[in-house]
Amino acid sequence: MGKRFLPAILILLLLLTVPAAAGDNWELEDGRWFTLYDDNHNVLLRTGIRIQVGDRFLDGDNRLYRVYKVDYRRLRAWAELIGTEEGFARTAAAGGLEGADARRIAIYHTHSGESYLPSDGVDSTSQRQGGIYKVGAQMAKRLENKDEVEVVHSQETFFPYSGSYRRSRVVAAELAQTDLDAIFDVHRDAAPWGEYFQEIEDMQLTQVMLVVGTQNPAYRVNEEFAWQLKAKADEMYPHLVKGVFFAQGDYNQDLHPRALLLEVGAHTNSRLHAETGARAFADVVYATLYGEPPASPDPGTEREIEENPQLQPTANPPAGRRGGVLKGILTLAGLLGTGGFFYLFISAGSWQGVKEKLVHFKENEFRDLTARIPWHKLKPSYLLSQFKAIKWGEGELEGLPLKVKEWWERLVRRNRV
Repeated sequence: MGKRFLPAILILLLLLTVPAAAGDNWELEDGRWFTLYDDNHNVLLRTGIRIQVGDRFLDGDNRLYRVYKVDYRRLRAWAELIGTEEGFARTAAAGGLEGADARRIAIYHTHSGESYLPSDGVDSTSQRQGGIYKVGAQMAKRLENKDEVEVVHSQETFFPYSGSYRRSRVVAAELAQTDLDAIFDVHRDAAPWGEYFQEIEDMQLTQVMLVVGTQNPAYRVNEEFAWQLKAKADEMYPHLVKGVFFAQGDYNQDLHPRALLLEVGAHTNSRLHAETGARAFADVVYATLYGEPPASPDPGTEREIEENPQLQPTANPPAGRRGGVLKGILTLAGLLGTGGFFYLFISAGSWQGVKEKLVHFKENEFRDLTARIPWHKLKPSYLLSQFKAIKWGEGELEGLPLKVKEWWERLVRRNRV
């Protein structure tokens, strides 16, 4: 009898386990990305999030699209426009959000190995914290520099990639049990470099995309928080928020009414640009939750750059470090001269050999070279005689100023004498 029920038991176990495994597979993990097009084949978005029919995307200009077709083999998807700015734009709250009075915010990283290839040397790690933790640290530091805000930045890791959302849920649940105003799962996306790179005023940074999981039964409250953040970002740093993606997953957002997933740049972007984007977004979070903060420097200003030298490539360098064309030319000439001297030493084999080659060059090649230069033609008297020899035709002086004409005529008469 046991053998008779064994296949049924195995099938039941398979049915119970497969949905859980599939439900956690919401993003591509190998550096690939989906490309989302509109009906006119214009690119709306490139993202490593697994796009499915029914997903929605609110772009930076508050145009809302719904996905109606997906080609999983070619990683392409198409979406139709279902609403424009007039119906979806929000007005940012001026005095903060009601109920956001704990002044505590949590940050964690489900995909712990996510990194930024140009800065970190790898796009992902499998056993240690990736560069995404440094991006989260910049966001946390920026928030903590505001008035009386505490940030809990979890340093837990959740390897391996597969099943990481189930493991991070334990930590997220522990954080959510404390009194929090918001909790963010900070990621980086997979996309080409230009997808997220942005210049805002004098800052070079990456954009931030907000992700709302629609499998959460109460996801509408998370969605409203995303709208509020985007509205404030559009006020403070236009084009900082790339958009809001409504994906078929829950991303542990059922644990808190203001829980969101953030995609801060992509694996092809510089981590330093992502850090600047994270600091700018921290300003947006603070202003959304608590109202406008006291005056503080922009996320890319020289004050913060001086405090953290790693941020210097994201903004203009201080005056003492600015160089010019002449400095670059002199540096290049110095390098070439040094390299040529060492090459001469290696080829001659000794310092005496170097001396002999230099003497030979001076007495032969250099002398022959300079002998070919018509030095007499560089003398002022020769140049003046050539200038005086110029003959102007009748009427050719009419367009010249009177003093120039008189000077030229005197020079011609003197030459005739």
